[in-house]
Amino acid sequence: MESKLSGVKQLCRVFTLAFVLLQISLFATAQSKIENALNNAGFENVRHISKPGKEILFLENKSYSNQQRAVEAAREEVSLLKNEFLTDNVEIVLMDEKIPLLRTYASLKSPDETIWKSDFMLEEAMGEIRSYDGTKFEYESAGKLDLKLYPTFRFKNSRLDVMYLLQFNINPTLEVSLWRGAKATAQIIFPVVNDYSVEEGKIRPGFLTISQQFRLPYNIYSMVTLGNFNMFRAGADLKLYKSIGKRLGVFGQVSYTAYSVPMFDDWLYSGFNTLTWKLGANYVYKPLKMIFSASVGKYLGNDISVRGEVTRYFKNSAVGFYVQTMDIPDYPINGGFFFAISLPPYKHNRNKFVRVSAGDYFPLEYIARPYTYHGRYFTTSPDENSSYNFFNRIHLSQLFEN
Repeated sequence: MESKLSGVKQLCRVFTLAFVLLQISLFATAQSKIENALNNAGFENVRHISKPGKEILFLENKSYSNQQRAVEAAREEVSLLKNEFLTDNVEIVLMDEKIPLLRTYASLKSPDETIWKSDFMLEEAMGEIRSYDGTKFEYESAGKLDLKLYPTFRFKNSRLDVMYLLQFNINPTLEVSLWRGAKATAQIIFPVVNDYSVEEGKIRPGFLTISQQFRLPYNIYSMVTLGNFNMFRAGADLKLYKSIGKRLGVFGQVSYTAYSVPMFDDWLYSGFNTLTWKLGANYVYKPLKMIFSASVGKYLGNDISVRGEVTRYFKNSAVGFYVQTMDIPDYPINGGFFFAISLPPYKHNRNKFVRVSAGDYFPLEYIARPYTYHGRYFTTSPDENSSYNFFNRIHLSQLFEN
């Protein structure tokens, strides 16, 4: 009798072990399916972590032309995958070069409507990914190439014999993700129409940079960029940004640069002699999908200026206006408008290690009095403009929430 009982116990142990292994296998398959689905939807640096009462998804947008579309696509994919999750509470952590930017979360219990919310409370999720045993992310972006074609158009009214001087360039740009937070950029400028300087009429290098992002304590984001920028500047640049609640943020920028015009047969440059800086704040007014910004800074003309901006965002574009004080006695006020249009197609698929696409936006800025240096600041990346930049990227993902 004892022998039979022992046999039954042994059999129960075997069935229990088999059941546990089956559940682990099913869970691993479900997890892989979720990560595969997110990658097929256009996301990279993907990781799914399931913990009691919560599903955490880490992902990075590398395919969609703007973060609003990326957030919408991620939420839609989560709704399609809800039967694969072990719990109803889902949290999505949106990243940039593996640096977390925003948390959006919801409960999938309601079959009729899922209400998504977002904030910047990222410590719990980051603790989970730091303690994750194994490869941090699947479908890594590191080492993969993006070839983007950035069109640029400029015009100015500075001569009496012609109405406007025009410039139109096509700028192929190679971007590659390196380690966590780092990206290298190399650009060639092909002039199509040029009424500006002789140097700007030549095929030449454009942006040649390496940048490194950090997420510092107290939810402060920073980015250091070294290299050749636009507006004939090269050197070092530091940007800092901190969100204060869901609507308000403060930012700062300081740069030390030299005059720089790289050519393929020569390089015109001067010593490092220009220190510029900027301090400001921005505020999100969600009902009208607007961002207000105010800043004071020292610009390339060694002038200190106060600038105010208001930008209205649409799904595929943005338009804004600005007013700026000028350190010029006869013309103490300057202003203008700017806009950026998202270029189709709005989703770019990667072909093996190279993805070829248009630049995310076509930006244009009109300056009432186009001084060469007064009131002017360079940009450190071809995808940076007045509408979309390091200082407002975090809040842009929130503008189109229900």
